[in-house]
Amino acid sequence: MTFDEALAKLKNASPLRITVSGDIGSGKSTFTKRLAAELDIPRTYVGQMMRDEAAARGLSLDDFNKLLNEDDEVDRRLDELQREKSVDIERGVFEGRTSWHFVVDPKITVFLSVDPDAAANRIWKDDNANRDAYESVDDLIKANVERKASEEKRYQAYYNISAYNLENFDVTIDTTPLTLDEVFEQTVIAIATHLHSES
Repeated sequence: MTFDEALAKLKNASPLRITVSGDIGSGKSTFTKRLAAELDIPRTYVGQMMRDEAAARGLSLDDFNKLLNEDDEVDRRLDELQREKSVDIERGVFEGRTSWHFVVDPKITVFLSVDPDAAANRIWKDDNANRDAYESVDDLIKANVERKASEEKRYQAYYNISAYNLENFDVTIDTTPLTLDEVFEQTVIAIATHLHSES
């Protein structure tokens, strides 16, 4: 299946709830923004909800994640909000570590992976003002490892799930060696191919 054929298939598919999860720095947001624009569908981004909540409390994302280890109220509220939104959206893309678990009847679940060092270097070069600032790439790698461990601990405790178990996903793409365009094209083709095999 060519990229154009795959994109056409997704434009005509309904219902089409796509969840995109993955490693920190794997390119999830870049992919979901472009996919939503290409398909003219809404994008629900749990990461932004978390950042907004952290900002409202005057906390960095790292400090906010530490708070979440002690208070499950925010996690549970955002997870429920994600579920509620998905009920009303027949065609949409949902980006979040646990979207595959909470979105109602997803048509396809996607996981984007990346090597930790590559992820840290991507984030280090990213000029996104919403990201926390770090003194070095090594500090960033350490923060990513701690954040992932924190998330896994919480999701296991709350819901008995792992956000990083690849068995939970229909499509997995290793973005480490790929350009942004290659990630987009390969993932779109993989999604459409999976949908075709299920039809």
